[in-house]
Amino acid sequence: MSNKPVKLTAVPEGYADWLVELKTRIHTAQQRVALVVNRELVLLYWHIGKDILARQAAQAGA
Repeated sequence: MSNKPVKLTAVPEGYADWLVELKTRIHTAQQRVALVVNRELVLLYWHIGKDILARQAAQAGA
């Protein structure tokens, strides 16, 4: 193993701005995904509730 210090390359110009923009795009995509998932879950639960009510009405009428 060498005792030489590790030399890091210089950060390219504009890298910090690009990184901020990239993080923003990722965060925005995560928010869109969460909204879609929440919408689908609400629809699923609504349909389940509707099915339960239909079964209850059918049993009460029988």
